[in-house]
Amino acid sequence: MELRESTAGRARIVSVAGELDLASSPRLSALLDRLCSERAALVLDLTGCTFIDSTGLRTILGADARARRDGRRLVVIPGPPPVHRVFRIALLDQRLDFEEGDALADRGGEGP
Repeated sequence: MELRESTAGRARIVSVAGELDLASSPRLSALLDRLCSERAALVLDLTGCTFIDSTGLRTILGADARARRDGRRLVVIPGPPPVHRVFRIALLDQRLDFEEGDALADRGGEGP
């Protein structure tokens, strides 16, 4: 898995490329923990993610819970259909804030 950090407006963006699974989730978790402590809006871009397992889902849910606890939101840009399907099956598409990358770019990277 490859992780890339960027900034757009007041938002910190983490882009995931490759497989988000048991082996790679700890790296994403550590990065999201660090960014959550910065109090910036947080965007997780999964457009380059090719696979996600339950460990990856748990990592994202943990980051979302921390953000909500601090009065912020984690915005998720959906991955390709096979990746987003995992979120739909687990009904997490109803719990997490998914937003298309184009809509987010139109607002200059600002989260909800």
